[in-house]
Amino acid sequence: MQVSKKYVRAFAKSSLSPALSADDNGLVAFHVILRDVTINLVHRPDTSPEHVFVVFEAGPMGLQAILDANFILLQINPPVFSRNPKTGDAVLQCIYPLFEASSSGLYELINKGIDTIFECRENLPAEERDRRHDLAHESPPLDMLLHIA
Repeated sequence: MQVSKKYVRAFAKSSLSPALSADDNGLVAFHVILRDVTINLVHRPDTSPEHVFVVFEAGPMGLQAILDANFILLQINPPVFSRNPKTGDAVLQCIYPLFEASSSGLYELINKGIDTIFECRENLPAEERDRRHDLAHESPPLDMLLHIA
């Protein structure tokens, strides 16, 4: 079946395509949920026009677990675990070069990030794994749902 260019353009302009624009802080952002992990993709055209920041929400992790996770990521320009100051949860931050971007490259980066989070969760001390399990059955606080992306 051949699809006309007119149809493709009409589909791209339809309400099914997300309309992305900068917010009041100058950020262009959206999030996706893949394999039960929320991934925020954030572009800051004013300060970093050539990069997209990919931030994975890793959930509760103690400081020791975050530091240990950063140690195992020894590589050039590694992703970095840090702590979201609003929620207290761990996040994994990566930088993706916008002008070298491809859908398959971004998908690969996202899957590697999710695998890294799962690996770190498996290596949590027993008391932190128990805490994660307990929190998984609670409703998240509203502030946790109101993030930048």
